[in-house]
Amino acid sequence: MGFLLVLPILICGFIYCRYNFYDKTLTSKYEGQTLYFHIALRGFLVTLPCLLFSFIIEYLTNGYFGLADLFVEQELTGAKERHIFSILIFCIFTAPFFTYYIAKARFKLIQFKYNLKNDYLTRFFILETMLPTSTNQALLLHSLSEKHLYMFSMEDRKVYIGCVQSIGSLQDHDSNVDEGFSIIPIYSGYRNKDTLTVELTTPYEKVYKEFKSIRSRTSAIANGSEDARIQNGDKADDIGSLFSVSLLQKNICSMTRFEHDVWHDFKKNEIKQVREERSEA
Repeated sequence: MGFLLVLPILICGFIYCRYNFYDKTLTSKYEGQTLYFHIALRGFLVTLPCLLFSFIIEYLTNGYFGLADLFVEQELTGAKERHIFSILIFCIFTAPFFTYYIAKARFKLIQFKYNLKNDYLTRFFILETMLPTSTNQALLLHSLSEKHLYMFSMEDRKVYIGCVQSIGSLQDHDSNVDEGFSIIPIYSGYRNKDTLTVELTTPYEKVYKEFKSIRSRTSAIANGSEDARIQNGDKADDIGSLFSVSLLQKNICSMTRFEHDVWHDFKKNEIKQVREERSEA
């Protein structure tokens, strides 16, 4: 009898953590006993209302329309335990369906509560505001949502400046160290092997502007008007996605917010300092 009580708890806990995005992502970061306790706790909380519902149905239908008495006739249980036995059996077969819909309902409740337009934005909101993330993940999510520019310094001394276009799933155990992400770059370059100063070699921004200009003229010709506007498919983000770069979080040495004005002022002082050192030598 005790096994029949534990079984729906474990089943419901697994289903809930499998189909609820918040718990699915959270449990991916747990291991060992912490993972088991978390699943058991979720299963216990979901199973309680299912047991209550099963008890009410059993009471209203007088033993599920004779099912409890049938168990006694088949010698599956004793006469005194027939009601609790039938309740647990009913719960085992019905609780997984309730759990699945409860898990989906909680996701939709978050979406409705915070007025999020679709499932993608809801998942993104949960990742950014409700779940623990590493420093790099938090900055990547911030760049993805706010379209802020960041400078990425990689292990191979390559440097990229751009905004995050997409991030791989955060639901793997090692996602905080090796998960991939892609950026739309505006500059790329490298760090000098001796001084580690940043040297930018590829200005993607100029290429984007040329693409916009060319597509704008092409669009105008197609419409028979030189003043035709660029179509939606020719936005800067869409053009930039043609040059998107995929990287791995584990290869990031450092990330820093990038501002054009601050960067140019910094480079002026940096160049001046290098020249002074050369002149002294």
